[in-house]
Amino acid sequence: MPASRLLKRSLAVLALAALGPALVLASSGHPARVTVTVDRTAVVGQSRLSIGVTHTQHSLDPWGDAPAIGRGKRHLQPVVRYHNQHLYGWGAANPEPSAGRFDWHTLDRRIRVIRSLGGTPVITLCCAPDWMTELGRETSGYPNLPPTPAHVGDFAELARQVALRYPDVRHFIVWNEFKGFYDHARRNWDYVAYTELYNQVYRALKSVDPDISVGGPYLVVEGTGSRSLGRQGRAAANPLTARDREVLDYWLEHKAGADFIAIDRKTQSSHDENRYSPEEQLDLTRWFGSIARQLRARTSLPIWYAEDYFTDDPNWSFQAAGLASMLMAEVKSGVATSLRWGAQGSRDAPNGGNNQNLFSDTRVTGGGQPFPALAVYRAFARHFDEGTALVRARASSERVAVLASPSATLLINRRPERVGVRLDGGELTLEPFAVRLVRVR
Repeated sequence: MPASRLLKRSLAVLALAALGPALVLASSGHPARVTVTVDRTAVVGQSRLSIGVTHTQHSLDPWGDAPAIGRGKRHLQPVVRYHNQHLYGWGAANPEPSAGRFDWHTLDRRIRVIRSLGGTPVITLCCAPDWMTELGRETSGYPNLPPTPAHVGDFAELARQVALRYPDVRHFIVWNEFKGFYDHARRNWDYVAYTELYNQVYRALKSVDPDISVGGPYLVVEGTGSRSLGRQGRAAANPLTARDREVLDYWLEHKAGADFIAIDRKTQSSHDENRYSPEEQLDLTRWFGSIARQLRARTSLPIWYAEDYFTDDPNWSFQAAGLASMLMAEVKSGVATSLRWGAQGSRDAPNGGNNQNLFSDTRVTGGGQPFPALAVYRAFARHFDEGTALVRARASSERVAVLASPSATLLINRRPERVGVRLDGGELTLEPFAVRLVRVR
């Protein structure tokens, strides 16, 4: 085996011990071998992808453990371009407890954290102060309700005040997952009411500065696409569903304007009662790319995944492979932005607080430790970021997924067995569901 060829490259394992022992050079006796061919002289496309995160209930809070906070910040700074924070909820208190009386202290604190990270701030304009909603009360119960028609103008004015207060925030997403917007008669989201809200907010933001970037509708895309795997049920439908298209087409036709289109997607929804093997769950990640291509047929707007998730399966041993496969599909289909929900894990969550987050809870002494997702996102930020050329790369078997740029080749073992890979004249071994980055020197 020409080991000298491999010594010219730096091999990075994007996994934790749970994925198996450290990867080693291939030897005889492997049940399968896959040949990966990369032609770095053949440019086949260009990445548009920028990595982002959404800061949620607990995220680098200043009252946490100082060394842990420092570690978390060091993890994020070289990886994340966009830092998203919601207006009300998910770490921010009611910004307008009563009409005309503002309380910015929690949102100010989050924006200060984001500024300290040196990235690009984003605010998702959700949710509405209680007095604007059907509750009609000067409380702060965080009701996840939209403003009533009589208060849509008040919410748009609040959005304008936000833009004035934070002039360095140049990107806004209008609302979150159609929360509170549902038309029971139509049996679909109330996209007419949402679009009216969106349009008033859009005009209010543009009145502050026409160069502010505004997007929506933050639709949760239905269907797992698992009918292709022989599954049944409404949740197994191929996305985009007819209901998805109805929402998106109305918004695209009637919006006052937009600078990007935002959607929300996971491989397996809570409405899906089917069960999937790890291999099948990895197969479902291809729909992230299919959805983007379907959107591209409808609009030239940049595509943002405001949320994207791999699976709800409690078995996290193949989490890195799933997230890498998801991002690979997004890069190949021209997605502009992927926002990882919850940069920081929670000490109260299962699996040690690791729910596809990037690092552990910084409220805990010793927190801020990297999770498998961090290495995956770091690889994409460093080697497949926006503007990076994509070069021709092929694998002789679907067992291994591959993506290549001038600086690196990313390999994913999509199966629960070890596989030997021949790459550029050298050989290496991928453990079950392993992810490996092979950097070119």
